[in-house]
Amino acid sequence: MQNRNRKSREATARYWGKSLENPEWYSIIKAEDDDGELEIFIYDVIGWPFNEVEPLVQELAENLNRPILVRINSPGGDVFDGMALYNSFRDHPAKVTTRIEGLAASMASVVALAGDEVTAHQSAMLMIHEPWAFALGDQHELRAMADVLGKISVNLLDVYYGKTGSDKRKLKQEMADETWFTAEEAKTRKLIDAIVEQPAEKKAFDLSMFVHAPDGYQPEGRDLNEREIERALRDAGASRTFAKNVIATKFKTLRDAEVEDMNRQIRTIIEAMKG
Repeated sequence: MQNRNRKSREATARYWGKSLENPEWYSIIKAEDDDGELEIFIYDVIGWPFNEVEPLVQELAENLNRPILVRINSPGGDVFDGMALYNSFRDHPAKVTTRIEGLAASMASVVALAGDEVTAHQSAMLMIHEPWAFALGDQHELRAMADVLGKISVNLLDVYYGKTGSDKRKLKQEMADETWFTAEEAKTRKLIDAIVEQPAEKKAFDLSMFVHAPDGYQPEGRDLNEREIERALRDAGASRTFAKNVIATKFKTLRDAEVEDMNRQIRTIIEAMKG
């Protein structure tokens, strides 16, 4: 959670290592028939300051007769936007199935629990922790913020308890400890209902903001296509013109054998710009 002002917005962007210009945080595949399934991909940070949840909530309101499959790979995001999304899925009259395909950390774990059926791939993980905030102010403002965080913690605990029915004190301690569950562990704790066996698409996130993020969990690097290179350069702060020029002068002239080396060069440029 953050105070929603300019400074906290910029601080949050630096914290996540992301650009504030990132509108494509989810995608939808809609079945052709009127009551066919609506498939939603949430593969990014959820909510403020990067992404608006309102368009997705509106999509749900316009497709009340469609069953929903929510495919999740997210490091978390804003508490209030995440809770709005959670409640929208919970209120949807048709069946909602959530599927953790890589990671459901922090607020994404709450969104994942919104499903009538909660599933996860065998190699996926789920993480719960106490809410946190960027705060700036005098002693009274900081104490007030701590009080708000305490109330949010109770709300999150109620969501986890509502799903698992387990000992609240144990859940509270797991939140305080920042606990990472494998799919098997999440099923044992009744955070998910079933494990999906087929392989899932993965996406790497910078998890350095979490204290106990497991080593080696993020997928290894891969070759990027032209659109992904442009987006990575833009996220690193490059202008659209600069990004397109890099691709036009370097990427398009490469033979297949040179693509891997070019990707290494692009990553070096991006890291240098971030530094």
